[in-house]
Amino acid sequence: MNEGHRKRFAYQTARRLTAVLWALCTVAAAATPVYKITDDNGNVVFTDQPPAVNAESAKQHTIRPLNTAEPLAIKPGEPSPAPAAVNIPFETRIEQPADGSTIPMGPGNFSVSVLISPPLTDAEHLQLEMDGAPYGAPQRQQQWSLSNIYRGEHQLRVYRLHSSQAQVDVSDTSTVFVLRPSVAR
Repeated sequence: MNEGHRKRFAYQTARRLTAVLWALCTVAAAATPVYKITDDNGNVVFTDQPPAVNAESAKQHTIRPLNTAEPLAIKPGEPSPAPAAVNIPFETRIEQPADGSTIPMGPGNFSVSVLISPPLTDAEHLQLEMDGAPYGAPQRQQQWSLSNIYRGEHQLRVYRLHSSQAQVDVSDTSTVFVLRPSVAR
């Protein structure tokens, strides 16, 4: 091994040893003196043993104690207040057909669409009510297709229901008028 390799090897070894010693020193709770000794060949050695009397290149390094802090004292006292229940404003509104609309002459088919806010949760459904009775099963879609509805005046309302069937919100009543041909008897 030539001189350059040997110095580089010694330097790298010294760096690694220094890193290991620093890591070990941080674990120790008390300050301990560490000695750095360089021999005649340029090799560096770190030790916690005092050097021999004839080692003139020995230098003592004192490692400072760890930086510590006392934890904050927590006073026992009143429990923190529970967060206030958030009152979410719900909106359930029939958009189509508009209140007072007339469904033109035909077979009595039309769509009902509703605007809801905030969006439905996984445990919520919508129920369309026509003339005081549920129309179809509860669903997650915000639109219904009604067909063959008798002529006359009809009251529509949409309920926002929890899966436990508890009412979360309800729309205002919307009135529609269906025109259909009559058959003379």
